[in-house]
Amino acid sequence: MLARTTFTAVAGALAAIAMAGPTFAETRLKISGQHATDHPATVALNGVAEAINGAGVDLSAKVFPSNQLGDYTLVYEDIIRGNVDIAHLSVPSQLDPNLESNFFPFLVSDYDEMRRIYSPGSCFYEAYSDMQANLGVRLMGIVPEGFIGVALTKPAENLFEAGVDKGVLIRVPPIDTFSTGASAMGFRGTTIAYADLYPALQTGVADGWIGGTAALNYTGFSDIVTDFIPYRAYVEATAYVMSEKTWETLSEEQQTAVTDALAAAAQEAVNRSEAEDTEFLAKLVEAGITVHDFSGEAAEQFVSDVRDVAWPALEERFGTDLVNCLKSDVE
Repeated sequence: MLARTTFTAVAGALAAIAMAGPTFAETRLKISGQHATDHPATVALNGVAEAINGAGVDLSAKVFPSNQLGDYTLVYEDIIRGNVDIAHLSVPSQLDPNLESNFFPFLVSDYDEMRRIYSPGSCFYEAYSDMQANLGVRLMGIVPEGFIGVALTKPAENLFEAGVDKGVLIRVPPIDTFSTGASAMGFRGTTIAYADLYPALQTGVADGWIGGTAALNYTGFSDIVTDFIPYRAYVEATAYVMSEKTWETLSEEQQTAVTDALAAAAQEAVNRSEAEDTEFLAKLVEAGITVHDFSGEAAEQFVSDVRDVAWPALEERFGTDLVNCLKSDVE
């Protein structure tokens, strides 16, 4: 009798615990971030987690910033495996070189294009999404972190004439889209590791570089560069991605909650990018750096001329279908 009574009591206690609340049924999501804890991108990611946690759909999310779960290449592979559920990262291209299409020169040339082309419905967004879907990764949003310009350590010529030699040698990242774009702009390019860039500029091995936002040039190079041209030729763009394996385990309402939280954060990132670009362009001026005005008809013509030269040159590398897709977004 005592044993039966004890069993009944234990069974009742377990039932009470199981019914105590939804926490025992919650799906826990690991969210990886590559930025420092106090970086605006991490603040935004924490906001995503809060939105998911507060959606009332039996989901809980926790952010692991500062590459705590590994660098972006490792985390991306863990997204594919389902070991990490969601990540904000730089999308690596080692599994599909076409993912470098995110760095087509003048893929977007202003903030209105950024809002449109970096959103679901554009041909680029759908193509970029499909590339990742083929790897088992769901694209949840593109996150712009600022437009990239050209910084110089000495004056250059013909700054606003595409294809005309500028009389300077600049460092370009080791990516076809950057070297092709820089050439179409009229710059002579050389490949230098980013870690060696500062001394290369300091010693005159290169006269400038392309690959940095106004913010990065202010925080890392304002004591050495003399000119900055905000061409907006490329975007420092990261992405919100999700494991397809995790996605398939969620209910429809859970999927909606995650999608809404990340989509809202991606849209707000455009506003944050614009505000940061404006802030740091002003800071460059305050630091005594000449920030050249790149606007109006001259800028529009420059963008058009570079696209007309660079994009056909990249067709062999990326394929006619993809290049035509990108053209359809800007025509």
